[in-house]
Amino acid sequence: MEEKTATKEKRLIINRHTLFTVPNILVMIRILCVPIYMTLLILGSRADLGNAYESWWVYLALGIMIFAAITDVLDGKIARKFKAGTKIGKHVVKYDQGTYVGQLVDPIADKAMHIGVLIALAIAQTPNGTPYLHWAFIIFLVIRELMMVVIGSFVVNDVNIKANMLGKVASCIISCGAILCFFHPYFEKLWSTFTLDWIIVTIGLILNWAAAVNYGIDTFRQLKAAKKGGNGEEVSEETTGNAEENEIKANEALKADEAEEIKAESAVTEEETKE
Repeated sequence: MEEKTATKEKRLIINRHTLFTVPNILVMIRILCVPIYMTLLILGSRADLGNAYESWWVYLALGIMIFAAITDVLDGKIARKFKAGTKIGKHVVKYDQGTYVGQLVDPIADKAMHIGVLIALAIAQTPNGTPYLHWAFIIFLVIRELMMVVIGSFVVNDVNIKANMLGKVASCIISCGAILCFFHPYFEKLWSTFTLDWIIVTIGLILNWAAAVNYGIDTFRQLKAAKKGGNGEEVSEETTGNAEENEIKANEALKADEAEEIKAESAVTEEETKE
């Protein structure tokens, strides 16, 4: 236990070598992109509503969001590939690019990127006055994320939950649907209000909730297995304790018998002496 605690404390050390790595800088850039593309999307969408904004700001926001998504792919690859001692031509990487700080901040940046663009799409309006994305999608997504955070905070020390493929597919589909939502005014002209982009986001949300259920089942199994293991240890300890008690009692009884034998021999010796 002491070794694990020491390792954890060592990984939590923050200095320029663990903070200013290439992956962490990409994460910081991704976080900074969120308010920029949100603002551009909201203001650009109102250009057709008679406001003094440029409609091409919407597509600039889309470009910045895609750039942020690319940084998400790059930071993971760099963190996994470039460890301390890795050679890049004539140069050698001195410190690990994958750090504990990056592991903590990266998921926060991902959630901010996805939820931020969906909120901006819900605030943005088409010329018909309908949102680029309905608020119901954001509500379902936020509820799911809050549930994962709250439940995870209670079982973080008891279980080891890894990302599954279903969750990754759901995130990818939601991202594709969000990109298509930037063109919702055009889909709306060709179709009804509930267009192709909203259908894709709906499929992504269904898979997202299915992944959450999968996480819940996995968590329950691990907790159940841990509980069984704990009961086994308790039974083992009780059995060991009973065996030790029985051994002590047997030793005491043996000592008592030896004492009685000594007394009997002493009595016999005394009688012989008297005679």
